[in-house]
Amino acid sequence: MPIYYYLAAVLLVVTAYLVRRKFKIFRPAGRRRKQTKVTYRRKKAPLNLGLREEVSYQQTILQLEKSYNKHFANKLKIRIQQEYPHMKTLEYRWKLIELKRYFIMASLLKQVPMFSDEVDDLWHEMLMFTKSYADFCAEFMGSTVHHEPAITRRETPGARAWFDWVYCQLFEFTPYSAAIWGDFFTYPLSSDVQKLIAQGDQSELVNELFHARRMQEDPEAAQVIAYLIDQLRRCATLSEEELSPVSSGSSDVALVMASAMVYYSMHNEATYGLHMGRLEQEILPQEKAAYGSSSSSGCTSSSSCYADQCTDSSSSSGGSGSSSDSSCSSSSCSSCGGGGD
Repeated sequence: MPIYYYLAAVLLVVTAYLVRRKFKIFRPAGRRRKQTKVTYRRKKAPLNLGLREEVSYQQTILQLEKSYNKHFANKLKIRIQQEYPHMKTLEYRWKLIELKRYFIMASLLKQVPMFSDEVDDLWHEMLMFTKSYADFCAEFMGSTVHHEPAITRRETPGARAWFDWVYCQLFEFTPYSAAIWGDFFTYPLSSDVQKLIAQGDQSELVNELFHARRMQEDPEAAQVIAYLIDQLRRCATLSEEELSPVSSGSSDVALVMASAMVYYSMHNEATYGLHMGRLEQEILPQEKAAYGSSSSSGCTSSSSCYADQCTDSSSSSGGSGSSSDSSCSSSSCSSCGGGGD
């Protein structure tokens, strides 16, 4: 066989390899997503990671910040600058906040899937410093927050719904929460979680959904877990008439949507997307109107406007981020897994 046949074959293989690298075809199909530019602005970082005032978990957050010492923080920042030179400082800061929020959730829940490639990128780089990461976890919560490959919302919709609800109960939304994690409240709670809420007692809920060891050993964690269980049961027993900012007495759109997510999961799962879409259309125009309908908004989805203040198009440097991998056809509202030993 002529030599040029071999040369052509080699050239074809090399070309295919380079094309695949360029377009990241090696990335699992479930993790491909449409790219959307997100502008990160100079906003004051939320106090205590944006922990809600009604949640008493400040000491654990202080412990996390202490455990993530200056030496480890500097090493991670330098590595991110080397591995992700396109990532601007402001983008890094906001994504680091979300990673810290993830660790807080891991200190309370039995299992926490990772639904953000952007946050996962930072976590991967932390893991490169094996001793520093082990020391951080030991000082923070006494056990390792284990890492597994990220999965998408479509693969585990029920787990994503549970993540959304707990995230919303613990933290106030930032203008970048939806840009980093993807749209919230797209999926109903799984049938197993629904059954636990309806029929399970306190111990069953703790053992199946929460970090049982932390509840036994840490009074602050026990208090927050008990609060979350109370809130979960309250959401399940609301009437449909109470699912509005006016009826609920809450001006926080995210909390209203989270309550509705539990209610419609339990009572109208078959038409969940339809009900959530209608509710979102009812309350979000009011939220956006508060900031002026004619303004140029940076909200990439309605969930972005669950924050206290939507992003606008004025000033400051930015970076790029990603939108979610999927969305519900009837509503625009809408995983490495981590957990302690």
